[in-house]
Amino acid sequence: MNDPGKSADEIPAASPDAARAYEKAADRLLDHVNRELEKDPQIRELIGGNPFELMRNNHSNHAAFMTTVFKLNAYELLARTLPWVYRAYHARGFSYDYFPLELTAWKQAVEITLDGTHSAEIVRIYDWMIDHHENTIRLSESGAGLAFSLPGEITEMQEILLSLLLHGDSRGCLQLVQRSVLTKDDLRHFSLDVVCPVMYRIGLLWERNEISVAEEHLATAMVGRISAALYSRFANVEVSRGKVLVTAGPNEFHETGARMLADFLELEGWDVTFLGANTPGEEILAFLRRHKPFLLALSVATVFNLDQARQVIEMIRKDRDTKGIRIMVGGLALNGMPSLWRDFGADGYAADAAQAVRMADRWWQERVL
Repeated sequence: MNDPGKSADEIPAASPDAARAYEKAADRLLDHVNRELEKDPQIRELIGGNPFELMRNNHSNHAAFMTTVFKLNAYELLARTLPWVYRAYHARGFSYDYFPLELTAWKQAVEITLDGTHSAEIVRIYDWMIDHHENTIRLSESGAGLAFSLPGEITEMQEILLSLLLHGDSRGCLQLVQRSVLTKDDLRHFSLDVVCPVMYRIGLLWERNEISVAEEHLATAMVGRISAALYSRFANVEVSRGKVLVTAGPNEFHETGARMLADFLELEGWDVTFLGANTPGEEILAFLRRHKPFLLALSVATVFNLDQARQVIEMIRKDRDTKGIRIMVGGLALNGMPSLWRDFGADGYAADAAQAVRMADRWWQERVL
């Protein structure tokens, strides 16, 4: 079976009370798992000689992610994410034998920390993950799971940009866009059909441990310079629509997609404020209260940050001054699971910047009907 999402129906759901109990105990669970694994005599071999900090980071992400899964009953998301986690950490030297050891430690932590009823509900889900370990390995090796769609063949322009980014050639990148991007349509094409696929490939290279975190960050920073250079060419567009706030959510450091959307919206006459990466939820809410935009566009690229994005939307919906603001979500974390926006309390989901602009324009027109 190459579609891990199809096995999600086998996963026994946890009740809302069990989900809240897990969330409340997450720090204690995390401490237990870290202690148990760090004292295991084989652990350094199992994590491929990596520093404990990398393992602890995985555990911290696991706690945040599982909280999201339990609270939203998002078991298809769980089934799709597990092969990706196996693949990414195995590429960094982690043995596949590490994962059942880790999951067993989480199971034991739950049994020790949560009361009997809640513990039993959560343990059933950890048992499912442990029982499906061998299948998760097969799915991981087949490339299944959390992923993004790429064209079958890389175009010449994509090949050029990818090479420039991997070589850190910012001057070459700027020369490329100066020659290739002359109109607004050129900008849209270059952003969607060149930059996006190339950045997905950069992410895939990182996932396979073929480039370092530093190289991935360098490529992202250079794309930011490209966007800044292009922005100055097309910024003088008369405002003809309402205010929009575009931002990445709390703890979300991937802002390339959000920045692209901000530029696209501004090209269409929207009055755009772009806050960038890792904006705390309280600051987003305070901004919305002060400026009362028509629309909030919230980007979530990493699955481990989904629950924090959900909490931001919940705060906005509960506040009497902001509850009527339209909310659109997007980002790689929702790819393949677009229905999650309904569970978040958002008004819509957009798969890319072009779709987001069309949705925003439609909402703007509908306001007067």
